[in-house]
Amino acid sequence: MTARDLIHLRLHHQLLSQTTATSVAEVVTHLCAMQAQDYAGAKWSVGLRLPGITDAGIEKALSAKEIVRTTTIRGTLHFVSPADVRWINAFVQPRIVSKYTGRYKQLELDDAVVRKSYTIFEKALDGKELTRKELEALLVKNGIVVTSDRMNHFLSRAALDQVICCGVRRGKEFTYALLDSWAPSSPAISMEEARAKLALRYFTGHGPATVNDFATWAGLTLGEARAGLAAVAGELSPLSFNDTTYWMKPLSSPYKNTSGVFLLPGFDEYFIGYEDRTLIVDEDRLKKLIPLNGIFSPTIVVNGRIEGTWKRTVKKNVLQMESAPFQPFSDSRQQAMVKASRPFAKFMELPVEWDF
Repeated sequence: MTARDLIHLRLHHQLLSQTTATSVAEVVTHLCAMQAQDYAGAKWSVGLRLPGITDAGIEKALSAKEIVRTTTIRGTLHFVSPADVRWINAFVQPRIVSKYTGRYKQLELDDAVVRKSYTIFEKALDGKELTRKELEALLVKNGIVVTSDRMNHFLSRAALDQVICCGVRRGKEFTYALLDSWAPSSPAISMEEARAKLALRYFTGHGPATVNDFATWAGLTLGEARAGLAAVAGELSPLSFNDTTYWMKPLSSPYKNTSGVFLLPGFDEYFIGYEDRTLIVDEDRLKKLIPLNGIFSPTIVVNGRIEGTWKRTVKKNVLQMESAPFQPFSDSRQQAMVKASRPFAKFMELPVEWDF
């Protein structure tokens, strides 16, 4: 097994080199959870894996409640399937809440005030969706002190406790809705079953990956991740590289030895979904992808490895594209970039102009 083999297999399982998905819901379900704090970037992450879909098409899928955007693993916003959100959040909630115990104490967010906020949310969101500002005003009206940080935790905690989720956008404003209106109730499963299920789903959509990768992605201790992997190891294939074991779902069809260029958003699962990213980018270049503000840069992926960053700006109904390669690109590589941007142009339904 070589590094190149692992990269090709990962591109395959990530639905980047080829895809069997026919809907937004299928893409999200396959990846289990797709980081979505960068809303525009998250939509393109789905679009990369579903040729022919547009940004508007993903908005339509969200409005139709085919997927849900909510706080889940690692306490971060993700796209998840409505069928998955409840068991995932029931599993990860205790770990995330425990992590923030000290911060809750500093902000005076005890159980009583948290429960009171839930009661207000449940009443206010019955049959409707409201913006953050509208929910803030209701909390204040009911005697709850609100600061920006307190509101962040009211909303994230309510999502983790399966009270609310993100709703349909109102213009450019995000709204919140009751989770009951987006995701059907489902029978509870044990923590052990959820841990195993999460492991299988992770390695299915992200493999080949290590147990450390799984632990980092899911926000688990290494011991918990090992237990989850052990429960499903019989359904996975082990691969060895550099004295490290990688795991993946067995192939159901041949995979492509992919070459070419992909333009990935900054928080794409191909980058964010692993602890060890040195398989796809040199360690000394990582700092160029993760600035101090924590906002990951969109990446240029060449033959499976990250070779630079890119950005786009909408100017007069044109997507102005700029690249920042780690090393100067040849004319042929620039032409490959132009070709790689065509799916993005179709996705955004705007023409593209490059400034090399």
